[in-house]
Amino acid sequence: MIATLSAVTRERLRRFMRIMRMAAIIGAGFGAVYGGAIAGPGARSLLVTLLISIPIGVIDALLMGSWIAGIEIFLLPRASMRWLDALPFAAVFILKTLVYGAIAGAVLAGQPGERLLGVVTVYNARTLLIAVFLSLVPVAVMVMMFQAAGLVGYRTFMALLLGKYRRPYAERRFFLFVDVVGSTAIAERLGALEAHRFLAAVFSAVAEPIELCRGEIYQYVGDEIVITWVEADGVADARALRCFFAMRAALAADANRFVQRFGVQPELRAALHLGEVIAGEVGQVRRAIVFHGDVMNTTGRLEQATREVGCFFIASAEALASLGPPPEIRTHDLGALALRGRVEPIHAFCVEHSDRSALERA
Repeated sequence: MIATLSAVTRERLRRFMRIMRMAAIIGAGFGAVYGGAIAGPGARSLLVTLLISIPIGVIDALLMGSWIAGIEIFLLPRASMRWLDALPFAAVFILKTLVYGAIAGAVLAGQPGERLLGVVTVYNARTLLIAVFLSLVPVAVMVMMFQAAGLVGYRTFMALLLGKYRRPYAERRFFLFVDVVGSTAIAERLGALEAHRFLAAVFSAVAEPIELCRGEIYQYVGDEIVITWVEADGVADARALRCFFAMRAALAADANRFVQRFGVQPELRAALHLGEVIAGEVGQVRRAIVFHGDVMNTTGRLEQATREVGCFFIASAEALASLGPPPEIRTHDLGALALRGRVEPIHAFCVEHSDRSALERA
C-alpha cells in the first residue's frame, strides 16, 4: 500500500512541477506586462522596472501556482470532494475562479516578491486595477485549462494543445479494453438511473490506478473503458499489464461501499493487445484524437473471448513479448484463438497475478 501511494504521489508531483514551470513562465510574462504598464518614460526606466517586476512576477506566480496546483492535484481528487462532480461545468468554473482569484489577490496584497526584493510599494487605484486584472486573466485561463483537461484527459488535452497529432502518423500502441462484468444483469436489477450511477462510481474508483499507470483513457463505451499507451510508456514498469490488476485492487478496496450502495461488488474483465495504429486529430466543431487500425478491433474481440475461454484477463502474445511480464505475473498459454470477424487466429495468453492460486475464472 505504501509503495502504491508513493507511486501515485510521484506521478502527481511530476504534474505539479510541470505546472510550476508553466507558472514561472506566466509570472515572467505578467511581470513584463505589468512593468511595461507602470514604467516611466525612457528606455532606462523601462529596463530598471523590468529587472524588478519580472522576478516579482515569477515569485508571485509560483506562490499562486503552488496553491492552485496543490488544490487541483492533491485535494480535489479525494473522495470527500466528489460533490464537485455533480455541479455544472459553468458553476465549477465560476467557483474555482473566485476561490483561486482570492488566492491570487491575497498573494498580491501580501507582496511576497516585493518584500523579498525590498521594494514594497503602496498600490494606487491604477496600479491595483492593473495587477488585479492581469492576475485574474491567467487564473481564469488556468481554471479553464484544468476543466478542459478533466473533460478529455490530461495527456489528450496536452496533445491537442501542442498539436501533436495535427498531422496523422503511425505509432505502436497498447490498447487495454476493460469491461464491467455482469453489467446487463446489474442494470436490469437497479434500473437505468442507478445503473448509470453504478458505472460512474466504478469509473471514478479506477481513475487513480489508471493515472498511476500513466494510461490515457481513450473513451468510455457503455460499460467499457478503453485505455491506451504509446509502446514506450506501456512497457516501462510493465504499466500496460499492471494497470488491470491495479484497477481490480482499487475496486476490491472499495468493495464495502459498492455493496452498501448498489448491493454488488464490481468485477472486471479485460484484454490487452499491441499494434500499429494511425493516430490523428479529426473534427471541426469538436476536435478529438482518434486511432485507426486492426489492433482496435482485435483487442475488442479478445475481450469478448474472455467469456468463451473462462479467463478474466487475456493478453496477446505480441503484447507480452514487448512487455516481458514481471515475476508476480503468471501466464497460461491459450494457443491460437479464432476470433469472430477475424480470418487469422491470434496467439494469446490468460494472465493472472501470483497472489491467486489458480487461473482467474469468469
